[in-house]
Amino acid sequence: MTSRVRVTRYPTARAFLSAAEEFLYRAEVANNLMLGIAEEISERGAAPGEAEYFAAAHRDDEVVGCAFRSVTDKVGITRIQDGEALAALVADVALACGDASSVGGPEPVAAAFAELLATSTGRVAERRMSQRIHELRTLIPPGRPAPGRLRPAREDELGRLTPWMADMLSLMGDERHAAEIAKERVLKGCLFVWDNAGPVSMAAWTGKTANGVRVNFVYTPPAERGRGYATTCVAALTRQLLDQGNAYCCLYTDVGNPTSNAIYRRLGYLPVCDAGFYDLSTPAT
Repeated sequence: MTSRVRVTRYPTARAFLSAAEEFLYRAEVANNLMLGIAEEISERGAAPGEAEYFAAAHRDDEVVGCAFRSVTDKVGITRIQDGEALAALVADVALACGDASSVGGPEPVAAAFAELLATSTGRVAERRMSQRIHELRTLIPPGRPAPGRLRPAREDELGRLTPWMADMLSLMGDERHAAEIAKERVLKGCLFVWDNAGPVSMAAWTGKTANGVRVNFVYTPPAERGRGYATTCVAALTRQLLDQGNAYCCLYTDVGNPTSNAIYRRLGYLPVCDAGFYDLSTPAT
């Protein structure tokens, strides 16, 4: 019998996980973003207006790659080593998510996927950021912790924290929802600040999977940089997350930012794989 490739779209995040989580957990850290968002949506249900899309490419009965989006303009993918499956998944994404303006995922698949999707929709792909996914299982505490303490961010601090969130999101070209995201993270209790006579740095966590969690939104305002606040904040949050029973913490870094990469490496975060984030745009005429 000739092997066949097919793409299945799933009506819900829960249905997607039921079909694809065995595949996703083979590379749990690299797939933490997709797993975490699918788990979150399956628990709370899709919000009104969400552009939910979850799909898997199969060769015969085996999942060989996945794609998803939870907001209109961003598509995330997994590793896909099967060229025929890659092309089939691109074709389905073009049909279902033709308005998506960005693609992210592990390299080198992200570059190939973005290029194929851009071509099929009459656009061009341009790399916005080269990223690296890191994993930590054993924390190396900072030698000289900065003064202060880690604590949950408060709702009355959103006036200060929202511009920090916007600055972080601007790196990915999308600070539109900074206020909404900051408030949501504060109310959920997953946004933390390093407090030294007031907030001087922040870090958050998300993406809870069976074995770990993802650290994100690490930010120190320019006036407070160079004092070790981010290092100490991330170390304290990582320690707390490990103490809560997580086997690992993971995070994304910008490959072009040697300072942050060095900070995380000193704490024990080790590279897992590279990832890329690509913008899709209509060529100028």
